[in-house]
Amino acid sequence: MTIPGRVLIVIPTLNEIATIGPLLEQLLGEAAALGGHIVVADGGSVDGTIAVAKAYAQSHPAITVLHNPWRIQSAAMNLAVERVGDGCSYVIRIDAHGGYPPDYCAVLIV
Repeated sequence: MTIPGRVLIVIPTLNEIATIGPLLEQLLGEAAALGGHIVVADGGSVDGTIAVAKAYAQSHPAITVLHNPWRIQSAAMNLAVERVGDGCSYVIRIDAHGGYPPDYCAVLIV
């Protein structure tokens, strides 16, 4: 599948230690297939969410971790688009604690 432009997948987080690792694992394959980039925009987690996200980002250049000082999801979206959204044709918000089918992002942009 050829997607015009880039796909930006934004995950606003706050204390999502139980779900962030598995979610990033799931999204990495889909992001690669879509030419996508994943942004974890964290609102001040104190449970280890940031450490897990940063560990993934060190191993996968398609992941960026940002600090969201405003702590609300709309601010996380704006921050992600401002910092890494240049050239993106699609922006997809993913809730860190939600469950998604393996081709969720692809279905949204087709």
